[in-house]
Order: sequence, then structure tokens, then C-alpha cells
Amino acid sequence: MRHFTYYFSRNYLPRWIVLLFDLGVVMFSWYTAFLLRLNFDLSGMEELLTPLHSVVVLAVVLFCFWIFKSYSGILRHSTTRDIARIIAAIVSSGIILTLLSLSGRIVNSLAILNLPISVIIIFSFLVTSLLIFSRLLARFIFRQWFIAKKDAQKVMIFGAGNLGRAALNAIVMDASVNTHVVGFIDDNPSLHGKFISGIQIHPVSKAFNKVIPQNKVNEIIFAIDSQEITHKRKREISDMCIDLHLVMKEVPPVKNWIKGELKAQTIRNIRIEDLLGRNSIQLDRKKIEQGLKNSVVFVTGAAGSIGSEIVRQLINFKVQRIILMDKAESDLYNLQQELISNKEHSDFVVIVGDVTNKIKLRKIFIEYAPTIVFNAAAYKHVPLMEEFPSEAIRVNVGGNKIIADLSIEFGVEKFVFISSDKAVNPTNVMGATKRISEIYIQSLAQSGRFSTQFIITRFGNVLGSNGSVVPLFKKQIEKGGPVTVTHKDITRYFMTIPEACQLVLEAGFMGKGGEIFVFDMGDPVKLYDLAKKMISLSGFVPNKDIEIKIVGLRPGEKLYEELLDNKQEILRNTYNDKIMIGKDRKHDFDDVNNMIINLLTGLDDLSRNKLVEKMMYVVPEFVSMNSYYGNVKNGEQVKKLALTEPILNTYSVNNKDRKSKNEVNEQQLHSK
Repeated sequence: MRHFTYYFSRNYLPRWIVLLFDLGVVMFSWYTAFLLRLNFDLSGMEELLTPLHSVVVLAVVLFCFWIFKSYSGILRHSTTRDIARIIAAIVSSGIILTLLSLSGRIVNSLAILNLPISVIIIFSFLVTSLLIFSRLLARFIFRQWFIAKKDAQKVMIFGAGNLGRAALNAIVMDASVNTHVVGFIDDNPSLHGKFISGIQIHPVSKAFNKVIPQNKVNEIIFAIDSQEITHKRKREISDMCIDLHLVMKEVPPVKNWIKGELKAQTIRNIRIEDLLGRNSIQLDRKKIEQGLKNSVVFVTGAAGSIGSEIVRQLINFKVQRIILMDKAESDLYNLQQELISNKEHSDFVVIVGDVTNKIKLRKIFIEYAPTIVFNAAAYKHVPLMEEFPSEAIRVNVGGNKIIADLSIEFGVEKFVFISSDKAVNPTNVMGATKRISEIYIQSLAQSGRFSTQFIITRFGNVLGSNGSVVPLFKKQIEKGGPVTVTHKDITRYFMTIPEACQLVLEAGFMGKGGEIFVFDMGDPVKLYDLAKKMISLSGFVPNKDIEIKIVGLRPGEKLYEELLDNKQEILRNTYNDKIMIGKDRKHDFDDVNNMIINLLTGLDDLSRNKLVEKMMYVVPEFVSMNSYYGNVKNGEQVKKLALTEPILNTYSVNNKDRKSKNEVNEQQLHSK
């Protein structure tokens, strides 16, 4: 018996056996129909029932079975579609047999086909009932006998709609998945207490307080469309699951189903990004399309998390040409291959280059004449930039200045600078460099001398970006821990990469120049709570299976981030409730330009302390949290030292009047 069970749990009956069984049911039903019609009077059957009648019935039914393929389904996985095929085949058979019977009554030569119509009707109902019953019985026997319920994974499905039913069918039809669906959970009161395929639908409170504990459920599958549940509600349900140490999975969107059909293997684990995300953003696509029409877009830092997503979204708007530049050749190559394989936009140019290389950038502006620039190139890792402030200044400030100046010189219509929440009241080198770049961009816009529109976008952490806390936590969990958090109360704002880039595009064509667009990041998230959730989502118990270790704040790290300097910036709303405008104080372009030139002078000759002092001169609110720089002592800022005079001056004070020797040589080269 054990070998019999093992064989039939992993193999399917051939279709010819199913067909023979169905034909046997047909003959049994035909004879039984006569018995019922004659009230089991066997003497009357000899006059009405002839072997030729049986041959005709068998031939007609076999023909209809072949047409509708009613025997082709897998018995253990019979669905309403299989039942519909049976009904269609038998109804068609009944109609054909009735027509033959009427023909036999009209045409004497076909009298042999004169079948009792009452018997045909009884036969049709009887054979349909028996065939449907056989399918349901096979399915019931398989689920109750062949599947080892004792070792089955017990799950509940959140969502009793179409996706919920699809998830149930996928689980039931996959013999390799030893899963028992205990019930459905749904917020719709009208569904509570009802059944789907014999499985009850429960309200949330009853499911989590009674059904899950009693049945020892260990997994919840979210099978509900994102339009039917808010992210807030999803987080509430996930918190309940985490409290009960339940594994959470999710049915992917219909567009990701294999050949339009959901498979049990495609039901994936829920990611932390799914819980931290928010409801989809409604973009003003018409405004963006109008702004991007026939434009040549230059994206720096194109291989990074933000830059690459900006490129993907630009492709959806069918711009004229996209120029992608980054110094990370491997990531740039991967993005290039992705774009080629998708075949969505053929006119793009990939350039390996550095934003501090002014000669190369000038060549790009001359050759491709970009009309819109998105500057996403920057060093962003706080601890590393504390160690190498000269590089942070060279790239984040110097690179931004070079691109902005070239944008003015070559008549770029719009320049969008990607900033960071770390630029607000900066406590580290990286944040200070971003703030200096913001000040320079605003001074350009406020000067009124240039036609280029300069836009600043400011937002917090993006989920899944290179070097962010989420990938770090994932790696630490995969290694078995510990998961390191710098402080138990440290908080951060989070936003998904697509959401951030959508808002960058929206803000880019919302601004008129000089604005700082601040994105609504939602509520700040405690990193300690984030670590707990990620450990739970991985199927472990926080601080039991995997330890969460507090390691202390890193140099320059804030306990919490800010999106607005309340002392200097005024917040104004826009037509998009996710985007606000922070109106900053006025900046004099000449003063700012001279200060930045001074800052960029002698980067490789000055000590780290001197460089940080220079940065504090440009950004008075910069108070370093790195004790190495010595400007924080007993909680008070030490008086700044006077700036040293420029040692080297390789940056032009007036980009219009003075050109470097390299630039002149470059122009001469092109003139030849």
C-alpha cells in the first residue's frame, strides 16, 4: 500500500484510462436510465433497449468527449473548467441524440435511431452527475489520502477575492507543495463565514486570536491587489504576523505570472520594501511628457541606484536621446545590457567618465548638446567620506560645479540636482558637501544672470540602494547575525527607488528655478524595529535566533535625519501632495562662487581638519559629530580658525571671461 500511495501521489493517470472510465460511466448511465424510465421493470427493457442503441449512444458521446476534451484534465486537480467541459460534452450529446431520435420518427429508414427522448433526458442528467462526482471524489481522495497532512505546512490566505482563489488553486494543484490551507482572511464583512472550495473565510480578529493559534498556522499568504489594501493596513497585518512569528508570503502581480497562470513556486516571501513602501504615486504624466519632448537628457551617476532608475523611467517617456555617464564601468555595463535586452529605447549613449574631468565633460556637451541634465553623481557613504573629505569635496562639490557651469555655458534648459536629507543641519562631511552644492545651485538660480532653470530635489534613504542599511541587514541575517544597529533610537526616512525617481521627474518639471523640492518621506522608521521586522520576515525570532547588536553611532552619524531647516527654510505645498517646496534664504552668487573656489583650492595639500574648517565657513550650521575634527568639545562648538589663503587656483572665478589653458587647447583641437 505504501508503494501504491507513493506512486499515485507522484504520477498521473493516462488520458486513455480516464476516457475508458468515462465511457464505462456512460454505458452504466444509459442502462440505468432505462431502468429508471421503466420503474425497474426488466421485462419492458428487452423491447426498448437494443445493442444498436448502445453503439449509437457510445459513438455520439465519444465524439463529443473528443471535441470538448473532457477527459484531458488531471482528476486530482479538477476545476470548474473541467466540470464545464463535462457539462458541455454531455449537453451536446443529448442534443445530438434527440435530433437522431426525431429523425428516426420522421424517416422510416432511420427508425432504428428512434431513441426514447425521456430516456435521453434521464441519461444526460445521470451521466453528468456521475462524471462530476467522480472528479470531485478523485480530488477529495487525493487531498485526504495521498497528501501527508501530518507534515503539511499550514497556511492562511489573506484575501478572498480572485487572487485568493488563484493562490488556493495553485497550492492545491501543485503536488510538490505539501501545504494545507486552513482558511481565508478578509476585511470584507459580507464574506465572513462563507466558504471557497470548502474553506471558510474568517475576519482578521478571529483569524489571529483563535484560528491561527488553534490550528498551529505558520504562514500567511497575502493574495490581494495593491489597489485593494493600503500600505498602512498591510503593515498592521504584517505586525500581527510578526507578533505570532508567522512567515509572510505574497502572490506576485498578474503580469508576472508564467503564461498567465499562477504557480505555487512564484508565491514569494514578502520583502521589507513591500512593507515600507506607500500607495502608488499619481504623476502628472502630461506635464512630464511635454517637458521631455524631443529632449536630449544627460544623466550623471547613471549606474547608481537613483541614476539607473531615472534612466529607466526616462525611457518610458520616449525622450529623443539619453546620455549615461558613470565611472563604475561594471555597473554601467550591466545597465547597458539591460537596456539593450529590453529593446525599449535604442537611442542611448553610454560613457565611462568622471564628473571632475572638465575636459571630457566639455566634449560631451559639445558633441551631444544635452537640453536637460540630471546630476545624480556623488559620493554618499558617510563613514568613508569622513575619512576622505578631499574626495567628497572634489566630487560632490567640484563635480557639481563643473556640470552646472557647463550647463550654463552650453545653454541647457533645465538642471536637476539630486541632494539628500543629510544636507539639512549637516553633521558629517558628506551632508556638508551636499549642502554646499545646494547653496551653489541656488545662488546660480537667484542671480538672474542665466537662462538655465536650476532645480534641487531633497529626500532621505532609498530602499535597496547600494550601501543602504537594508542590503546590509540582509547580508548579516544570511550569515546568521548579529545584525548591527548603531543606536536603539536611531531613525531614518525611507522611500522606494522608483518612488523617489518618479518624484524627481515630477519636481523637475514643476519647478521654475531656484526651488528646493522636499519629498514627503512619510514617518521616520526606527532602525532597531526595521532590523526586528527583517529578521522576522526571514523566519527567525529576533534576539533569539539572531542577535541585534548595538554598536554605537559612527563618526558623523545623526540620531535622526531632517528634511527641512526650520530656522531658514519655509515649506510651501504644491499640486502634488508628495512634493513640497522649501524656500531657502538668499545667496549672493559672487560670494558663494568665491567661497567654493577657495574650498576647492589645494584639496590635496590641506589637512583633513583644514578642509572641514573651510566647509564650516561655507555652511555655518555644519557641526561635525566626528570627534576627530575637534570642533565638538563638551557639547559646544569650538571657534573656527581663519581660512588659509588659496594655494592653488585651478578653478576660474568667472566662467564667461576666463578659460583654462586646457579649455582653449580643446577648442583649438576641435577647430582643426
